[in-house]
Amino acid sequence: MDERLRSAAQSGNIDALYDLIEGDADVLRRIDEMEFVDTPLHIAAAEGHTEFAMGLMNLKPSFARKLNQRCFSPIHLALQEKQEKMVDDLLSIDKDLVRVKGREGYTPLHHAVSEGNVPLLSKFLENCPNSIFDSTIRKETALHIAAQNNNLEAFQAILFWIQKTRECHNMEKRRILNLQDKDGNTVLHIAASNNQTQMIKLLIESKKVDRNTVNQTGFTALHVLQVQAPVDSESVNTLNRAEEEVQAPSKFRRVRYFAKFEREIEEMKPDTINALLVVFALILGMSYQAVFSPPGGVLQADAGSSTKDAGKAVISPSVFVLFYT
Repeated sequence: MDERLRSAAQSGNIDALYDLIEGDADVLRRIDEMEFVDTPLHIAAAEGHTEFAMGLMNLKPSFARKLNQRCFSPIHLALQEKQEKMVDDLLSIDKDLVRVKGREGYTPLHHAVSEGNVPLLSKFLENCPNSIFDSTIRKETALHIAAQNNNLEAFQAILFWIQKTRECHNMEKRRILNLQDKDGNTVLHIAASNNQTQMIKLLIESKKVDRNTVNQTGFTALHVLQVQAPVDSESVNTLNRAEEEVQAPSKFRRVRYFAKFEREIEEMKPDTINALLVVFALILGMSYQAVFSPPGGVLQADAGSSTKDAGKAVISPSVFVLFYT
């Protein structure tokens, strides 16, 4: 990079930038042709020179997504240097910068989560809802990262956003909460491995987490908890209670079903009820005929056929019992 351009970016001298372009029309293009490079936007973003950065981004939008030789974009550097005003200004031009993947596949959202910056991660999700689906090279989502870092506040903020947002339908919300990392671990597995009782409770209460998902070692979250030392009995009890609720007798569901069916009958028109009664009568008649008139008799000996089966019952004893028991 031209040292005059580097100096202009470091000082935020936008007039010097325009003078350089006037003297050399290709000064920015040559930088853009490089695969990994510190652009003037990287330098300005790290220094917090918003006016210079905005002017440069308007001239060369591609700089905002270019990675330097350490695999960081300008917005990554702004985050690392706590330049939140710069982050806001960059997003005002391109909200999808939240999804730019840098070193190890980390996005700005992942960085905010790892730092535990709840206001910033909330802002990222508000500006770019689809960033919740992004994962690192290890297939870790923002929730995985929050659980790994034992950051309950960030975890709660993300989970609350997932549950309340209208940007995702229920199937997508369920998918987000059950995504697995490269080792097959869901967020529930990670919370269990760290004995994060509160996180486990929050996930179970969401009603969208699959407790029976197994990781690559064949462990469910409950298995992961049970091999911890010491065993977190409160977390184990939470998962056990959730399992009991799922496996509870279905009689209550049947009661609710018949109550609903009764209400539907009460709301039917008389003609509809009469038609249903006719159908039920036909079904009952056919059932009666089948039960009380099962196939019977004995096999007859026909000319030209084997006579060894002649005289045997048409219906086998075992099937006969089914009809009369």
